[in-house]
Amino acid sequence: MERENAPEAVYNLSIGSAEVYDSYMIARINEGITLNLNNTSELTYIVDKHFKSKDFVYITCRQNSYSVDPTIYTEVTHISTLRAIAIVSEKKIDRNNLNIERLFFGKPMMLFETIKDATNWAELIIG
Repeated sequence: MERENAPEAVYNLSIGSAEVYDSYMIARINEGITLNLNNTSELTYIVDKHFKSKDFVYITCRQNSYSVDPTIYTEVTHISTLRAIAIVSEKKIDRNNLNIERLFFGKPMMLFETIKDATNWAELIIG
């Protein structure tokens, strides 16, 4: 997983880890987690700290098997600086779930096979 630039900040979270860059955040959620409104406070803290007044793209690397409560997207949509979500995965189930997740999220959401493709798209989204 190559990246040209080093992260501005790295966080080890109870639900996984996160790396913050200038215009995006890369999250890796731990195996077996169900991501929902009750366990995303650490991610919300990072967004408030680094992207309160700066647009960004949330990139999630789904190498681990975890689930997402799709109703979380109805709340996440209200983060004004969140411009889009990129999902990095080669799993067929994530490709199928993307169509369901998009129904709950009113902003761009794309699936990529590599982090490099996702970060390039994030840079295009932010401009």
